[in-house]
Amino acid sequence: MSEVQIVPRRKRNLLRWIAGALAIIGMGLVALTFWFAGVSVGNDDPLFHGKPESEWIKSLKYSDDQQVKEWRSYGEEGVQVLIRGLEHANHPGERAYRQFYRRTPAFLMRWLPAPKQDSTRAKRMELVSLLSSLGNDATNATAIMIRTLTHDEDASVRQSTINFFTGSEDEKCLLNQLPAREKRKLVPALIRGLQDTGNWGLRNNAANALKWIPEEKIVVAPALVTALQDPQPQVRLLAAQALNRVDPDTAKKVGAVSVILAVAKNPDDQVAARAISGLRNFKNEPDAVVPVLIELLESTNTLVGCEAVWILEWSGREFRSYSNSVVPALAKAAERKDNVGRYAKVALKRFQSGGDPTKAIK
Repeated sequence: MSEVQIVPRRKRNLLRWIAGALAIIGMGLVALTFWFAGVSVGNDDPLFHGKPESEWIKSLKYSDDQQVKEWRSYGEEGVQVLIRGLEHANHPGERAYRQFYRRTPAFLMRWLPAPKQDSTRAKRMELVSLLSSLGNDATNATAIMIRTLTHDEDASVRQSTINFFTGSEDEKCLLNQLPAREKRKLVPALIRGLQDTGNWGLRNNAANALKWIPEEKIVVAPALVTALQDPQPQVRLLAAQALNRVDPDTAKKVGAVSVILAVAKNPDDQVAARAISGLRNFKNEPDAVVPVLIELLESTNTLVGCEAVWILEWSGREFRSYSNSVVPALAKAAERKDNVGRYAKVALKRFQSGGDPTKAIK
């Protein structure tokens, strides 16, 4: 081999070595940037009611009713303290470095410092829980809670954050009051949560939240249809209810009501009762709902039986054409010697009056 051929090869090897070294140096600089991004400089710890804010944040507890009452009394000033506490606990640089480190090729990891552990998870849980418990008194925390739901690396923190938006569990919940553009920011994070295979509580809360975003049904409905196959009955139940609210036509097409009917027969009394309660939103499918409600009037589980009675009681108008089967079933249930029988007596009269709440029951 001639000297002319050897020299270019050596140059190519040298260039590869230099490129590799520069890549390692570049990655190291990026890593150090992330590493030091979470380091606080200076002393930004203002006083709040005579104590540094950091002391207030340090003393927080998770899910404490007395604490909620105390912080509610502090008003907007207290909410801002909690917002700053959550911002300080986020440590975005450390979080970014942990993600960067996990994606780094193994042969390069030995050149990089090990990532710091997520030491503020418990504190973020406490802050998110408290802000959620403050409800409408903490609406100014909406922006940071959107960021937390979107970016926090811990699934349990994201799960708890959803409660901030859905707290009251009715039309008055914060999520239902948000402008469409703010709701849109939450959709990707909620769909990711609905698909999180490692945390069914997060999937549960995400399904519950998505029902308040019908404006985005084009992307929300397909995700909810998939969730109808979730291994957890609670998630399937909430996905079916959410789909019926977001896109009733699709819910009927894919048989969302059949999912709820199946969950209604779950051996867990609480799960079954919640499923039956959810049937009140499917009055547009009486052919499927009425036979199951009649069957459940005979349930030995009084909670389940009572839920069936109450739905029939207030659905006289919608189920009027089924009187020939509903009235005898309620009359039979009224003979029971428990709460089901007691409520069935009232329900029978109300159903016969057309389920009109303005008509007195004598």
